Amino acid sequence: MTGGSMNERWNRRTPRGRRTLVRVLLALGAAAVLLYTEGQWESRSGGLMLVADLLNRPELLLGGALAALIAAAWLSDRRTAVRAATRAVTVTAGVVFLLGVLAAHKVSAAETRSREDAPAGAARALVVVHRSYDSGPQAGEHWQVLLESGEGWSARRWLLADVGGAPDEARLVEASWTGRAQITVVTDSYRRVFNLDQDTGEPVEAR
Repeated sequence: MTGGSMNERWNRRTPRGRRTLVRVLLALGAAAVLLYTEGQWESRSGGLMLVADLLNRPELLLGGALAALIAAAWLSDRRTAVRAATRAVTVTAGVVFLLGVLAAHKVSAAETRSREDAPAGAARALVVVHRSYDSGPQAGEHWQVLLESGEGWSARRWLLADVGGAPDEARLVEASWTGRAQITVVTDSYRRVFNLDQDTGEPVEAR
């Protein structure tokens, strides 16, 4: 009698515990997507640099979200047909995501970075990122000219120039400090001058 009662209690608890685990997995998946969305937003020009570096990680966060959704679909105690369909969709999404990650690694570029602090001694730095792609749609050389301004969690990163990306596009000639609060970017097709706001460090292109 006692054994039967224990079995009944176990059978009642198991579906309840499974539903709780499914809710936790769904919440974790949603949180991972929200964190990645925040990282994407802060990756814009002028966004918070540390937040972008920490959260703009699609492989980690979106991959984790997909894993949580697949696990939730597998543990779900809904009707068989709905459960099977949900599992099929989530597993397919996982496979597509994995293939996308593998393709991205296949066309990954050799990367070098140069960094030059502001001559005024302020917490500002000119960063040039150079990538060289051997194959794929971006085959060729690509440069990003960035300004990093500030310190700690309030530091921001601005994109001053995005050069190249295809063999027939512009090439970067020089990016340098040309004043205490001025940066000049020169390519083989244009010259742009940026003056930095003394308070915020935001670059404003000279006209």
